[in-house]
Amino acid sequence: MSQHPPATVLELGYAMSSSVSQCMVLVLITAAVAVAGCHSETPATPSPAVPFEDLFVLEDSVRLDPSILIGRIWFLDVSETGRLLITDDRARSVHEFSPSGDHVRSYSGPVCLPDDAGFVPWSSRFIGDGRIMTMQAGGPAVIFDADGNCLAARRVLTTTAKAFCAHGDSIFVQQVYAGGSATIGAYSSALLEVAGFPIDPPRLVSLNQGNLGQAGCTIACFDDGAYYVYAESMDATPVRSSSGKRQHKPAFFRRRPRDRPMGPPQKRNALQRAYPSTIAVFSIDGSTRMVVYADLGKEWSAQGTGIGLSIASNIDQFPGRSTVSPVWPQAAGNGFLYAVGDHEVLPGGDVGNPVILRYRFTPPRTPLEADQ
Repeated sequence: MSQHPPATVLELGYAMSSSVSQCMVLVLITAAVAVAGCHSETPATPSPAVPFEDLFVLEDSVRLDPSILIGRIWFLDVSETGRLLITDDRARSVHEFSPSGDHVRSYSGPVCLPDDAGFVPWSSRFIGDGRIMTMQAGGPAVIFDADGNCLAARRVLTTTAKAFCAHGDSIFVQQVYAGGSATIGAYSSALLEVAGFPIDPPRLVSLNQGNLGQAGCTIACFDDGAYYVYAESMDATPVRSSSGKRQHKPAFFRRRPRDRPMGPPQKRNALQRAYPSTIAVFSIDGSTRMVVYADLGKEWSAQGTGIGLSIASNIDQFPGRSTVSPVWPQAAGNGFLYAVGDHEVLPGGDVGNPVILRYRFTPPRTPLEADQ
């Protein structure tokens, strides 16, 4: 089984047009200053480590229609009915497939923004009622209806947009922190900002400006709203009030004592990898969150990919658990974790599309000694 590392900030430059990229880089450089803020420490509930097989079981795999050749699965999303939405940044296209892998339709941003031929999709999601939204990091965004027609388009949603998710009638957009106050914007289906929700800025500014996490996956929407992560997050945080929300601490998590220092890139990156980095949050179902971590440390990385998962219930339906995953999670939904497997070998020996692997989630029920 092949391993597909998450798309990170290291490939951000490829996924943006040159004009928007220059703008975003300028924002990040001018914002690389220390920001004083109040970061309250929430008492955490331990999330004991268990084998991956205690939480996830391989259910099946989905063979994607070979008539559509995918260059790279950069981002993956799943609808409530199990449809797959694949962002192919190399072909600059977005493809929708049925739950069984049949091709449904393809989308292209320049169809709605004909003067933006350089549109490179960064992330694409189902946003309800058959609609899909695709966005370029720090640049344009487009919404299509269930028949593939253009509903809305903006040449620049916001120059620091890095991830989004949909809840109800709102699209929540997370931004790269650029100094000052921090907010998550709520947008309408016309891509107009209708509200801004203040959030705590990151505790480690330089770290978050140098590590954007898994592309488009640092925010996810649940029945009770949107949750987001920073690179140093112990757990995901609700965009709206976090009062009464239990925070979970996975077994492999260690709090970074200080921000990423200035200095030669090799030394800076080595220090960045000295502690776990939180790279994504996924919605396994409407009330179950899965937070993803990289750079776990030698003790944990020796178990496979070095990718850690923390599973928790937003409504405390079951005790939290953590595990080391043998696969790189690229989507979740409807009670499943989705990962990208090996490329299919077609008749005649040609290499086809990657196979999509589906792992069924089994909620933990029996408390461990560590819970008691």
